[in-house]
Amino acid sequence: MLWALALATSAVVGVHGPAYWDAGDYVRLAIEGGQSGLLLGRPLFLFVSRLVLACGVEPAAAESVLRWFWSAAGATAAPLMAILAERLGLSRAASLAVGASLALSPSFAHTSHQVLTDAPSLALAIAAIAAAARSRAALSGLLIAVAILTRETAAVHVVAIALLLGRRAAVAGVVAVVVIGATLWVFPPPAFDVWLHAMSRSMEAHPIDLWQVAAPFLWVLAAGPLPVIAGIILLMRRRSSERWFVVSAPAAIGTVVLLFYPDGSFSPRYMLATVPLAFFLPAGAWLAERPRVLAAGLIAPLVVLVLAMRPVRAVAARGAEVMDRVARLPPNALVVPGHFCPQARLGATIHDRRDIDMMCPGWDWPADAGGRLDDALASGRPVAVDLDDAAWLSPRERPNRDAVRAWAAGRRGRDVAGFFLVDRR
Repeated sequence: MLWALALATSAVVGVHGPAYWDAGDYVRLAIEGGQSGLLLGRPLFLFVSRLVLACGVEPAAAESVLRWFWSAAGATAAPLMAILAERLGLSRAASLAVGASLALSPSFAHTSHQVLTDAPSLALAIAAIAAAARSRAALSGLLIAVAILTRETAAVHVVAIALLLGRRAAVAGVVAVVVIGATLWVFPPPAFDVWLHAMSRSMEAHPIDLWQVAAPFLWVLAAGPLPVIAGIILLMRRRSSERWFVVSAPAAIGTVVLLFYPDGSFSPRYMLATVPLAFFLPAGAWLAERPRVLAAGLIAPLVVLVLAMRPVRAVAARGAEVMDRVARLPPNALVVPGHFCPQARLGATIHDRRDIDMMCPGWDWPADAGGRLDDALASGRPVAVDLDDAAWLSPRERPNRDAVRAWAAGRRGRDVAGFFLVDRR
């Protein structure tokens, strides 16, 4: 029941199409091959995605198929959460309240209906902790290793697993290390120093400020205002004898640490790795005693989110248009699509336009954007840039937009598929 509820909620709240930056890249990598440039490369997530597509899925249908597949996989987090709560000593009613809090979580539902690692990694981490709660050390080690290989933030829960297993934690540790090591030997990750350099550049360009912390905190509340606030209060009033405390306390500490993660204001969904385990478990018993408050507290935020989804759906619709627009550009073009770079790359893959290159905002944006565009023209390549404000959404992207507009000013070009196209003619 909780699985069906979580899946239905994600289908209603989520966006049907790549709405997050990483979602388009994961689909493209699943089609083309290769690893993500994010730390360990998300090897198991991409391997499973490729197995799904190998069942005869055409590239044009890849995003939709993978979105529903990973939505179904991520939805298992809700019943697993209820199972974990019961194994940690909560009553059946309280366990169901915990599971329902996750199934109806606005931010979880919105994120899980995307080709993203967050929901499946959370489900695997919860399963690993549930196995540890039954002293199944080897199984727990295997599951937490797979969770980390799906998304690295699952490593936060190693502490809870160790506390639950006690002396048997060494068994789980050995299994996890062997599984992670063997997987990375088969699927070597990108160079760590490249990732570290990119993160360092991002931190230098965008130092942590108040909004960098406030945005992830708002995302924490978006996981479910009622269970989160109740969980924070009850965790602070905790009795150390409660078994759920050894799970919630490390997750709560992890939540505080993640608030200061670089790029927090740009993509705060990584907070989902810790928030449900940190706050939903402590709130379970209190919520179960107040079923009407629980129902209102879980449904009302979802209604608000559905009503507020129009701008998000408009952004996703524009991204879908970009996927088709790039197919109409001339051969060998260098394209600057702004915020919709992952969708443009995916569109080039789907339409077999791999001759097209992209210049994207973010880590790969060159220090001399105009110089790179000039070099492309000098080599005989056309340049297509999207100058529309709607193509540059984040405040971080606007300096990139201004640089492109300054380059385009005074140049002779023409409109092609909504792009300002400049060539040597």
